[in-house]
Amino acid sequence: MSVLLFTDVVSIFTAFVGAYYFRQSLPLAPIQQFGFYGVFLAAATALFIAIFTYFNLYKKTRSQFSISYFIDFLKAFSLWGVFLVAFSYFTKSEYSRFVVVLFFVISVVLVYASRLFVAWMTGQKIPRNGDAEIVREIKTVVREKADLAAEYKPQRPYYFAKRVFDFLAALVLSVMVAPAVFVVIFLIRRDSKGRAIIVQERVGMEGELFYMYKFRTMAADTELYAPAPQNNKDSRITKIGRFLRNYSIDELPQFWNVLKGEMSIVGPRPEMAFIVEKYEPWQKIRLQVKPGITGFWQVIGRKDLPLEENIEYDIYYVLHQSFFLDLAIMLKTIPRLFFSYGAY
Repeated sequence: MSVLLFTDVVSIFTAFVGAYYFRQSLPLAPIQQFGFYGVFLAAATALFIAIFTYFNLYKKTRSQFSISYFIDFLKAFSLWGVFLVAFSYFTKSEYSRFVVVLFFVISVVLVYASRLFVAWMTGQKIPRNGDAEIVREIKTVVREKADLAAEYKPQRPYYFAKRVFDFLAALVLSVMVAPAVFVVIFLIRRDSKGRAIIVQERVGMEGELFYMYKFRTMAADTELYAPAPQNNKDSRITKIGRFLRNYSIDELPQFWNVLKGEMSIVGPRPEMAFIVEKYEPWQKIRLQVKPGITGFWQVIGRKDLPLEENIEYDIYYVLHQSFFLDLAIMLKTIPRLFFSYGAY
């Protein structure tokens, strides 16, 4: 707890200093001197510690890589953000609202990054068999709930907000990774002959077929719908392909699928039609949401988990989907990609 408490306080102070001096550098009306914000910064820090303590985010025995941890992390930050914004907008203080909002945004990034660094320095490992509590619920409840959830539909406000987020996120990320995409295409073509991007027919929401895009990671003469590699030593995988698969870079072209509305940032991975045809009735619930680039199964265990269990994990997501869970999955995707666990 003491280490996390220290890094959190340092991160918060650093975030405020950055936000304050960035605002000062802008050609806008001058704001109060730095010392004027002393009481505000002290109160904000104390409130932060109290909220994070309430959500058990300083508990030593708690894994910083569990889904429940990420959800509580997001809830704690959201609550803290509400207090900060409310304070800046509903009090008659002379605090700069721009500084307060930017302070919050930078704090999220720095606290998250510092906690990942602490986890890495203290030897915490990403669980390869998922969150224990979630695994137990999946094993005992998912199949029973499946029949009850056959008519389950997410609420429209959530769906609308998710679609807006998906489109904006995919648009921004597509622009950001555009240079890398051209580099990857060049490396693939240089490494082996053939097309750099492959197109596969996959099953989307409500069973609709669509064409999914991926960077080619296997030899050009590999059958388009050949069985997926079961380990990273598969001879079909090219040299550059192995690197792309390890860090899921081969999925980048799917931002185009997200922009088209065929996929989401978060959701079950899209399956091939011949696999979906073999689904039992309870398994078809997986098709009630848009497939995603990342998802619950991937961040819980990826291919470290038995393939036959992925549907159960996806159904858990369908039954529990929420904006907080989506954000938690996206946050947990970052360390998963960095350490390339379960990818091949």
